[in-house]
Amino acid sequence: MSAKRVCPRCEQDYVQPYRFKTDGACFTLCAECDSLWWPHETIRVPQAHFLDEVVAARLGVEDNPWGDLVWTDVFEPAPELQR
Repeated sequence: MSAKRVCPRCEQDYVQPYRFKTDGACFTLCAECDSLWWPHETIRVPQAHFLDEVVAARLGVEDNPWGDLVWTDVFEPAPELQR
């Protein structure tokens, strides 16, 4: 079992593994500050991406990607991917 890792950006929550439902692409996310890291990236502040920007790019929309969507429409937890 992996030790929980505190988000380096906000230090308010733990980072957890998730995957996009459309293609299974994995990432690590802090649900408190919406910081996202891809598997090949070190979980540090300079490497963090903002969840809304990543989701907007994946959906091909500008600005707020959520509209009628909620997180569970787009991605799901992937606890087996704990690093």
